[in-house]
Amino acid sequence: MSQLRPYLFFSGACEQALVFYTECFGGEVVSKMYFSEAPTPMEGANPDWVMHAEFKGPDFSLLMSDGMFPASAEGSNMALCLELTDTAIQTQWFDALAQEGVVIMPLADTFWGARFGQVRDKFGVRWMLHCTLSN
Repeated sequence: MSQLRPYLFFSGACEQALVFYTECFGGEVVSKMYFSEAPTPMEGANPDWVMHAEFKGPDFSLLMSDGMFPASAEGSNMALCLELTDTAIQTQWFDALAQEGVVIMPLADTFWGARFGQVRDKFGVRWMLHCTLSN
């Protein structure tokens, strides 16, 4: 089972975007985590920026972040997040997307209980592959 979800980046304006979308769509912020909450500091990340947030609207949801660095190019404020339930499929898709592409973050277990990795494919599309690990 897999699901594709938009992941938007705001370069320091994620808090304001969450407020705006909540007012605009009447939704709610389901979760929000700051870079300062990571168990180890992330080099280059602003600790006061939002590392990850989930916004739930009436019939949709968005994943959001300030990202690690200020956006430098148009189109760098978005990634496609594949939420998977099978790590074998996650590895297969990650490896396929990485062919002639660039691995941004290798697949690895994370502190938030998931196996996660990021890759930019040969067309410049940024993919985030997320698989929640069962306890």
